[in-house]
Amino acid sequence: MKMRENPFTLVTDGSNDTGLEKMNPLTVRIFDINKVVHLDMCTTSGRRFDTAEVIYTKINDTLQENDIPWRNCVGLSIDNAPVNTGARNSISARMLKENGSIYIHGSPCHIIHNTAKHAGQKFMEISGFDPEDLTVDVGYWFKGSTNRKGYLAEFCEFHESEYMEMLLHISMRWLSLERCITRILRQYGPLTSYFKSLNDKVHQELCARFMKPSALQGRQVHDIFYKDPLNQLPGEKRNVGFTTRATLNRLLEAGDITPQEVQLFQQAALAFLVRAVEYGINKLPLKEALLRHTRFVDVQQRTECGVEDALYFIDRFQELLPFHGPEEQDKVCEEFLEYQLMDIPMPQDPTTFNVEEFWGSMSSIKCKVTDKTTVPTQSPAAAKISL
Repeated sequence: MKMRENPFTLVTDGSNDTGLEKMNPLTVRIFDINKVVHLDMCTTSGRRFDTAEVIYTKINDTLQENDIPWRNCVGLSIDNAPVNTGARNSISARMLKENGSIYIHGSPCHIIHNTAKHAGQKFMEISGFDPEDLTVDVGYWFKGSTNRKGYLAEFCEFHESEYMEMLLHISMRWLSLERCITRILRQYGPLTSYFKSLNDKVHQELCARFMKPSALQGRQVHDIFYKDPLNQLPGEKRNVGFTTRATLNRLLEAGDITPQEVQLFQQAALAFLVRAVEYGINKLPLKEALLRHTRFVDVQQRTECGVEDALYFIDRFQELLPFHGPEEQDKVCEEFLEYQLMDIPMPQDPTTFNVEEFWGSMSSIKCKVTDKTTVPTQSPAAAKISL
């Protein structure tokens, strides 16, 4: 089994609490030749099988039964529930006792969702509008009513729009919120006619550009004084999206809204953006050393990195990357410079560049003169980072 000799990452999550039993499957990510592959290892299930002790014990027993050492585990991907990431007696805390080098990777998607949610709460406090409440209200308004759906279909015909059924948002399934809002926006014309409402200014996506360029130049995220009013753009110059701005101007010129209501919207938008930045800085791992040093794996950023980025992983995963002698360290420096000077062809769309495939092929490319692997010390490090 490759996990006995190679590094791997563990991924586990629990099923929704919708039945008598709960499942916690375990997936393994491992680098195989030139790509990352996923393996299903074990699953806990039952009424009382969702505790940190039970889940950890099942994982540990499975590794021990297959003679897989904990030292090869480089990361754990898990959601942010206390049972998973709590400081004491959680799954991650128990695993760190086995191997203190394991990188605990929470759920950035969930953090980003919570960032938007907390920002939205600030927006709601000022504007009195909550998009999540809107999706729930609209979904339940049409749920189970053939007559209401029929009337909405008639308005769709009037607007020459295809009828689409309203989706029902459930707060626990937070990924459904965007789909529900998108569906409402796509049916916005018929819906506004149906509900006889013209108040569409709060349905637009808000852009994060609310500060003066001079306040951002040459500063890191944590050094930006985003709460200082002197650094913020005035309301009329704040970028809230072209459609939103045009709608505000049209409604204001038509007399449908007052200047005070425009100012209130601008204050709410600013509160939304400030709260988003504040929550994101506090919750996202922006200062995480491991993530900062992974930049060298991205070939497009290789000239902006230093050899200390590769040495960080050699120092952190000493058993997996045994390049600690003076001569080996010098070799790492030489190879890193070769890597930075390489002519690496990029596709027309750089986002389609396959990083995993590149580093997999690098481990087998040999120099025509020496007949040795081009970057033998960096390729293993890059493969582990890909996990």
